[in-house]
Amino acid sequence: MATTERIPIVDCDTWVGFYPFQDIDLTPATLTGIMRRFNVARAIFVHTTAVFFDPKVGNDMAIMVARENGGLLLPAATVNPLFYRGLAKEVEKRKEQGFRLFRFFPRLQSWLPRSAVFKDLANFLNGLGLPFLIECPFSGWATDIGQVVAGLSVPVVLTGTAEDNLAEILSVMKEITNLHLSTQGLDHPGALEEVVAEVGPGRLIFGSGAPIHYFQSSLMPLLHSDLSDEAKTLVLVENLRRIVQA
Repeated sequence: MATTERIPIVDCDTWVGFYPFQDIDLTPATLTGIMRRFNVARAIFVHTTAVFFDPKVGNDMAIMVARENGGLLLPAATVNPLFYRGLAKEVEKRKEQGFRLFRFFPRLQSWLPRSAVFKDLANFLNGLGLPFLIECPFSGWATDIGQVVAGLSVPVVLTGTAEDNLAEILSVMKEITNLHLSTQGLDHPGALEEVVAEVGPGRLIFGSGAPIHYFQSSLMPLLHSDLSDEAKTLVLVENLRRIVQA
């Protein structure tokens, strides 16, 4: 473990803004403090305003946060498929502004990943060469997402997974080779080793969910896992850098 403790981590899953469900400090200062403590070189974040309230306003706020933090925080854009009008223009605008990654939140926004609108969005993002992350917390969703992204060339990262849908996720990942998996939620014994045994270390991406989730709950299981130091380095930094050039 000692050789990987001080690797400059790149985190695919962090948050800034106001969290409507719980009193959690999601200020940029809190996030950058976590980054300094745990040697996180870059963190990709989404602004909560974009997720829970207004995507256009929230994406604008994410740009401001990124500019104020000197490149440490890389903004991920999001759109809500329930707000159909103007989706393509919003995606194109954010690409022109330099966003490298999109995120989708079907659980938090109450829509299904098999939605025809989301399939259209996924194809549109693929045409623009934009990878994306999508929540996958429930049984059956990985299968639906796999059907949506089959044939796409951009990397797609599943986030917010749990022990009870990992078998399904791995089955889908073995068939859909551009699918990747975030470490957030994979804290049960043997989970990380199982993922690497089934699909290899190149498709596992470090994500913490901080500050909503404790950073250490994602980091410690990885550092204490039986993965090789080379595999840990891929997961902690190299895989995400390859996807977004972070």
